[in-house]
Amino acid sequence: MKRLMMNADEPGGIGVSETEQPQPLPHQSLVKVTAFSLNRGEVNFAQSPNAKGRTIGWDYVGTIAAPAADGQGPQSGTRVVGWRPQMDAFAEYVIGDRGYLAVIPDGVSDAQAATLPVAGLTALAAIDKGDRILGHSALITGVTGGVGFFALQLAKLSGARAVAQVRRSEQASFARDIGADAVVVTADGQGLEAEGPYRLIVDGVGGDLIGALLPVTAKGGTLVSYGGSQSSETPLSLADLYGNGGQRRLYGLTLYSEVEVEPSSIGLSRLLRLVESDRLQVPAITAADWSETPRLASDLLARRFSGKAVLTID
Repeated sequence: MKRLMMNADEPGGIGVSETEQPQPLPHQSLVKVTAFSLNRGEVNFAQSPNAKGRTIGWDYVGTIAAPAADGQGPQSGTRVVGWRPQMDAFAEYVIGDRGYLAVIPDGVSDAQAATLPVAGLTALAAIDKGDRILGHSALITGVTGGVGFFALQLAKLSGARAVAQVRRSEQASFARDIGADAVVVTADGQGLEAEGPYRLIVDGVGGDLIGALLPVTAKGGTLVSYGGSQSSETPLSLADLYGNGGQRRLYGLTLYSEVEVEPSSIGLSRLLRLVESDRLQVPAITAADWSETPRLASDLLARRFSGKAVLTID
């Protein structure tokens, strides 16, 4: 079969290889992939010379080609969506692990489902870290990215007053369109106190911004950091952690460990029900054949499109 591989010498850091079809264990199924979506993290990693020759891809959608031999899980022909911690999903066939996939309801398209796994599950886990956010303010940074896009909507669905942070004034209308009750335009965190304090903050920007987030975290509140698109280095003051009554929590979130709290199959089913009932929007979709993956990977890094790139396999 064909699969995409990391190769910094190729456009977008991605090339095509011929490999053997994967062989599932008795508790695993074989999935024929029909679509997948790109995430900035995997594409960034593919640019490294050290990644050359490694497989790539977290998110996938497909149909069960061969059900698990133990008789558990979805049967042949069932549409499923999932993600691969092994990062090998960009291929014609992948292994389906029950804890990492969910059945797609009839009311959700393959393209919609493909946007959900890593971005949606990360956002869901972050919002689940909020304690008593009903009626309180929750701040979401980076709402133009996949995780922030989902997190703002999920915060609102949880009963929070959803506040969005954006870097440029022209992004404010986008944040309001997806449900933001208030928008703060700032790159360094100045002005966030006007809409705070915040019972929950979800941040994937890091860098200089996160140092400004602890002081506006409410007493008893939680600041969730799931990444650092600006930088993983940040100036922090411990006084901001325990000052003014303290009791603030800084939580480092990675989806790889969150599956220990709740299997991805459960989280994906939760997200799919919300999409099916039109309570959760998915990002704008840029669709193309998977032969266009290198080009769209380059465009993603250069921020030439908004939303999610979904690649289909015929």
